[in-house]
Amino acid sequence: MKRLILIILSGFFVLQACKHTEPVLPDSIGKINSLLVVVDNKDWKGPLGDTLRHYFARDYDVLPQREPLFSITQIPPESFNKNLFIYRNILVIRYGKNSGIKMVRDKYAEPQLIVIVEGKDRQDVMNLLHRHADRIIRAFQKNETDLIGKKEFRKTVSDSLIRKELHISIRIPDYYKLIVHKDGFFWYRHDLKFGSKNILLYKIPLKDLDSLSAGVVKMRDSIGKSYIPGPMPGSYMITERSFSPVQYPAEINGMKGVESRGLWEMEKDYMAGPYVNYILPLPKHNVAVVLEGFVYLPSENKRNLMTELQAILQTARPID
Repeated sequence: MKRLILIILSGFFVLQACKHTEPVLPDSIGKINSLLVVVDNKDWKGPLGDTLRHYFARDYDVLPQREPLFSITQIPPESFNKNLFIYRNILVIRYGKNSGIKMVRDKYAEPQLIVIVEGKDRQDVMNLLHRHADRIIRAFQKNETDLIGKKEFRKTVSDSLIRKELHISIRIPDYYKLIVHKDGFFWYRHDLKFGSKNILLYKIPLKDLDSLSAGVVKMRDSIGKSYIPGPMPGSYMITERSFSPVQYPAEINGMKGVESRGLWEMEKDYMAGPYVNYILPLPKHNVAVVLEGFVYLPSENKRNLMTELQAILQTARPID
């Protein structure tokens, strides 16, 4: 009898627990760097649409061919139905009594970010976009890197040597292969059908950091000549001279430094492509760690591959 009561009670508690379990959200849909914009057709064709395109469809920094920051799909509010609720990145424009920006995460799918821009009239919405577009863009970009991390980082290479030599941990998918490991320099590569994605990790003395704002090109060229040969005899990677790298302040998991974006090419060869580079001081170890991703994929779009590399580099964390 006691056994029967225990079985009944166990079943009761299981049922009660199920009632309070959060529903499982479906996976969100949408290609990398895609954005669903919900705005009235008339507004999309006018100044408000121009403002939206100015911020969210501007050129991605820095690529050999022009590609937009986001691939935008626009729909009017009346077409925004349950089939589209699970889109990963959604920007909603609406009018109401309030004026402001609201961000909603994982409401209908996971990962998902819905940004609602509500204004009292068209000009109010445009003013909100002028003030907050950069913050909204960073939030959507973070949503993309989170997605890549969820999908791509299930199996990663061992970073024990990186920890020992560079004082950081980093999650690199296991389909990247170690090409060069020498003198604290690591080069990982993922070969594609017609190109490759590449990750470089190394360190420099902290005393050299002050000159790096003007010397990133010189540093990269020195590394390329020492460690990254091209297919032709005497060829090696350098920074393209016709385009000056752009730089931004950067912070990765508490490490504050500089992000640089530019184009690379091969000395004595015709290979070229984009790169993103982070220089992050580690004062405790009297060094700065350098993280770089670069792509070689001639005549193909490279935006999404650069986003993947950025997602990998942003997993770097300082260790004791």
